[in-house]
Amino acid sequence: MTIPHAQLFFGPKGSAKLALALAFAQYVACANKQQDDACGTCPSCVKHLKFVHPDLHFVFPVATTPNVKTKPVSKNFLSEWRSLLDENPYFSLFDWLKHIGVGNKQGIISVEESSHILKDLSLKPYESETRIMLIWMPEKMNIQAANKLLKIIEEPPQKTLFLLVAESTENMLATVLSRTQLLKVPRHSDEEVLNYLMNRGVEQVRARMISNLVDGNINDALQLVEYVEDSEQNALDFVQWMRLCFSALQVKDINKLVQWSEMMAKVGRESQKSFLLFASNVMRDALLKNYGVEKMMKMNVSGHNFTMEKFAPFIHADNCMEIISELNLAQLHIERNANPKILFLDTSFKIARLLHKKLNQVSA
Repeated sequence: MTIPHAQLFFGPKGSAKLALALAFAQYVACANKQQDDACGTCPSCVKHLKFVHPDLHFVFPVATTPNVKTKPVSKNFLSEWRSLLDENPYFSLFDWLKHIGVGNKQGIISVEESSHILKDLSLKPYESETRIMLIWMPEKMNIQAANKLLKIIEEPPQKTLFLLVAESTENMLATVLSRTQLLKVPRHSDEEVLNYLMNRGVEQVRARMISNLVDGNINDALQLVEYVEDSEQNALDFVQWMRLCFSALQVKDINKLVQWSEMMAKVGRESQKSFLLFASNVMRDALLKNYGVEKMMKMNVSGHNFTMEKFAPFIHADNCMEIISELNLAQLHIERNANPKILFLDTSFKIARLLHKKLNQVSA
């Protein structure tokens, strides 16, 4: 079977795209291939499992750090890359840049990196028949770097395989994209996340709670394992928040909303993310309730003198996606260490405005 020389593993955050690319690289180099997997025990597999095979080259976004002050390239960060891969192959770009300590800088794949790629691929393989160049987050490759690699991606040296792993194709150079075979990796199902967490020793009730929150994102699931709040507490906080948002136009309740935001600012970053994920899922459930698809609902927010029957009518086609977008944006800002008190207060006012937005009913 002929293997395409350039493949793009493309999937959402927290999907198995990087894990699949690594498994495929291991399979290609395996000296004792099984019918549908690598053997896992030959010398090649052992090195691939430790991410140290000499014919497996890694490229990923980097930036200057206190230890790497000029012209940073992937080779400067291989030990950090391998340690994070070993810990969690579902990590995000934000996790990676935080891991190497770049501060607020943006990670890129530079033209300097392209020169290193061309040099590496000019050498013969050390042990395997095939050299593999795995480029993670190629959408962070600048134009100069991409243009420098176009020819070698289109016509690589013999026995050379490019594996690109991306979250978004929108910012990739079209000429690079057209030279790859696209392999779409779907997000995980809730059941797959549940089984993954239970296999890692998370007890079933907690694993179920987390899998319901993360929309198939295993990286989020792993981060929430240690920090996720009890669902009862998230429900209490959500009910209180929505009531305050509904009455936010009154001065006395604005003061209460400020106090609520101060309270949420104290619970810790991962717990804040857990709460925002919980809120996003409740909004989704409310929309499902409106469309009569109760069997697909995940969250339990009954009690506390609150019912989904009363709340759901306020979440409709003209505001649901905007509300979820604001909640997702709040999660992103929490990850980037925004001031949580200001963030929750600002998000509250936006949610309050959207909750009062009427459904635009157009008569047929």
